[in-house]
Amino acid sequence: MNRKTNSTNKSTDVKAEDNNADTTVAVNETATDKAPVELTDEQVSNKSVDKVVEDKPVSNNRAEPVAHNHFSNIVLSGKGKKLSPKTTNHVFFDVAEHDEEGELYIRLSGNEGGGLHSKEWINLTTLIAILDEQVDKPFKSTALKPAFKGASSNNAGFLAGVLRSDDIGLICQSGTSVFLHVLTADYEVNKAKLLALN
Repeated sequence: MNRKTNSTNKSTDVKAEDNNADTTVAVNETATDKAPVELTDEQVSNKSVDKVVEDKPVSNNRAEPVAHNHFSNIVLSGKGKKLSPKTTNHVFFDVAEHDEEGELYIRLSGNEGGGLHSKEWINLTTLIAILDEQVDKPFKSTALKPAFKGASSNNAGFLAGVLRSDDIGLICQSGTSVFLHVLTADYEVNKAKLLALN
């Protein structure tokens, strides 16, 4: 499509129809004669054209970074019986080595029969420090609460069930109360075995 304009030393507005839309093109041309000047489509498109451009949302196609799993090296998995004498259900656990720290961590990974709990990883050294303070005295499951960041009321009791398991063997029932614990006679041996898993 060609555009025509009268050549003068002044700017002339040229109206052009393109796809049913009027576009005004400002043309600054200096001509030596009064003859009409023809502009090609390319020349018109190179001239300054004022258009209203709609703001469109920019698509963000960047994928969210995948969180790195520091606990992929599971060195022990097992289960311990829940403390309540009214149930035969179990709590499941994993012990894993942190891939950067080289430290062992333990977590409650699931349970039978329901009951919410945190699945956070607990540093085994921190947990053992809590148990070391319970030497020669019975203690309740609540003594294990400081190991958790999560606030589920089942955390400490479920962890006590895990620590009583044959796989861990760090605590056992004290006297006649199923809800009181003491360190096992083999506490030091079992602790050393557990810490040697990494």
